[in-house]
Amino acid sequence: MGIDSIPTEVLDLIFDCLEKEKPDKMNRYRHLGAAVRPESLRNARLVCRQWNALATKHLFRTIALMHNGNDKAFDTWKQIVNSPAVQQAAREAEVYSVRPPPRSYYRQLERDYETWCSWDSGDWPEFVTAIQGLGSLPNLRAVNIRFTEGCEGVEKSGYREEIVETFSTRMHTIENVFKAIQRRKSRANQFITPITSLTIENLQNMPFTEFLETGLFRSVIEDITELRLLVAQEDHDDGPDYDLYYDERFTFEPWLQEEFLPCFASRLTSLNITFGECWGVAPGYFDGKGLHFPNLKTLILGEYVIGHHDQFDWVPAQTTLETLCLNRCMIVSYLEYASDDIEKWNDLTTHDWKFIADRGRGWTLHKFDGAWEVVFDAIRTRLPNLVQFRMEHAKLNDVAGRSLRSVDDMDCCLSAKRYVRFSSGTISPWQESDSDGHMDIELGGEDEAECSGVNRAMETQEGDMRAFKELVQAVEERARRRLQ
Repeated sequence: MGIDSIPTEVLDLIFDCLEKEKPDKMNRYRHLGAAVRPESLRNARLVCRQWNALATKHLFRTIALMHNGNDKAFDTWKQIVNSPAVQQAAREAEVYSVRPPPRSYYRQLERDYETWCSWDSGDWPEFVTAIQGLGSLPNLRAVNIRFTEGCEGVEKSGYREEIVETFSTRMHTIENVFKAIQRRKSRANQFITPITSLTIENLQNMPFTEFLETGLFRSVIEDITELRLLVAQEDHDDGPDYDLYYDERFTFEPWLQEEFLPCFASRLTSLNITFGECWGVAPGYFDGKGLHFPNLKTLILGEYVIGHHDQFDWVPAQTTLETLCLNRCMIVSYLEYASDDIEKWNDLTTHDWKFIADRGRGWTLHKFDGAWEVVFDAIRTRLPNLVQFRMEHAKLNDVAGRSLRSVDDMDCCLSAKRYVRFSSGTISPWQESDSDGHMDIELGGEDEAECSGVNRAMETQEGDMRAFKELVQAVEERARRRLQ
């Protein structure tokens, strides 16, 4: 059989494999990077007209609006969205608010200062026009809005070494993307596929209730069945973590639970929530109570911390779940904070915490005795439809560490770093254990071993491993039965 005899359907499957080709780890997770463009697909377009047509469909399945603040940078985007071939091929669009230099921890935003000041007031017609180009893509199904990590909250903290992206510019970008989606929906006399997937990367942890109440917001989210959120927060590494006391740190997570997520709950089949650092316990609290997702099939949580016995109950309560992934999720075993922290954080939720030691000057040490054994057993017994389970503790210096993950990207293993400690008086309040599970913390006892530190992972190893293995086995058996 000659190459010309290969059926088009078979060639299309082959090109689909080329599209999923991941040349390196940075592209694998697409961390703040453009859409993957495998070299093999580009070369395939040069073979013949048939291959060019097939490869183009895969090459431009995902397109990205990237720019550096220079209005001329939008010209390439305009050419792309006006191409008939791309208009038919595009299924996913990524909109970058600004373009940061890759692989830089402190991302200096590439932008024109005067233009950016205008955008802070909502005036950037060239960018708005470029965003409206989404309306030229009739087959679009997913939109990803990507911001940068640098944030500035309500309480401005003065000089910052890194350039930050303000909350107002982020909201202008979100609103204009939503307007483009709404305008696209209203186009008459043309078949338009609904946009069902929404990703917001580095969504700043500040509530925006007024926007939730608009007809624009409600119009767009009525089609969303897949929601992916990576939440960013103002962060300083040059001193004590005073930003722990900024208002948004203890108001955003309750708002996320009580106001934002319920807007999507009835339609979602897939939900992915990850924060830039540990969340769920302190200073903001998220226990999922009242959340009900009747159609949810996939749930992915990143950096979620459990600090109360009933805090995780909202997850096994979603009995329709078929896939559950936990990336860098931990149980906090020891918590050290000052007495006035409770007042600053709107009455910090402290039930289930046992007093251990008085540190002096109003500081106290507490212990939470929760264990993963109980969590694993709850997942196994209360989620009868679960056929995929992943649990991983990626390294922070790995691009997979704090990023939005997918099921295919994750492994399933029981890490010794599954327990963590919290201390509000340190530069980094969430302090991970060593690779063997050891926590360098003095409990104040007379015994030398007790003073030198603790290892919660070792203490719970037998029960945690038993429950973990039984969960994995049960999930695998369900998956096999489903294939029969």
